[in-house]
Amino acid sequence: MKKVVFAVVLLSSFIGFSQEKSTDSTKTKKVKVDGYIGFNANINDNMNLNKKLSNANLPELDSFVPELTFGLNFFGKQYSGDVEFGFLFAKPEEGNNEMKYRGFNTRVRVHYNVVNQEKFALTTGLSLAYMGSQYDIYSKNNTIDLNDLEPNNNSGHVNFNNQMLYFGPSVSMYLFKKSSFEVKVNAGYEFALTRGRYDSEFGSVINNIGESGNNRFVFGVTLL
Repeated sequence: MKKVVFAVVLLSSFIGFSQEKSTDSTKTKKVKVDGYIGFNANINDNMNLNKKLSNANLPELDSFVPELTFGLNFFGKQYSGDVEFGFLFAKPEEGNNEMKYRGFNTRVRVHYNVVNQEKFALTTGLSLAYMGSQYDIYSKNNTIDLNDLEPNNNSGHVNFNNQMLYFGPSVSMYLFKKSSFEVKVNAGYEFALTRGRYDSEFGSVINNIGESGNNRFVFGVTLL
């Protein structure tokens, strides 16, 4: 959690600096730097974890989870890209059970500007993303006795997490350039590079599974 807070503070400082210096940097380096905010859709409909949850009649994570993103966008004469941070949250329910899902996404894109016009640009290249996810599943009817807080006598909560590294092709369109409402649309397909096995902060995990090979489609809209 401390790493996430530090990254947010650091990126916020970068965004503020880029907004103050964007005019000068454009003149001297001919590279436009913008802070942005946007939304991503990460689509993965084949998670192995959902099979385990379904067998236990527990709430499953949807294949589409919205992601709030912000970062820095770089646009030069021939090359462009961005550094992006994203936060995901979902709260599916099934019967008397509920899941709280939290995700933190870090992504870097490096693109070549295929079309670079005054009001429109089309770029394509590669993206590299790191994804950390945390899952908390608990019974909504669980009773907590403040006179008996011995952990072994209290149940109804399962916690686990995993980390994934993704890599793949991506494409971006810049719309309404040179205006006060510049929009960038991103699309990409990311291949899962790591095993993505699950672990827990509160114990060991047996009968483990991984998410290797479960690739995802990413679509996003950002405001520059």
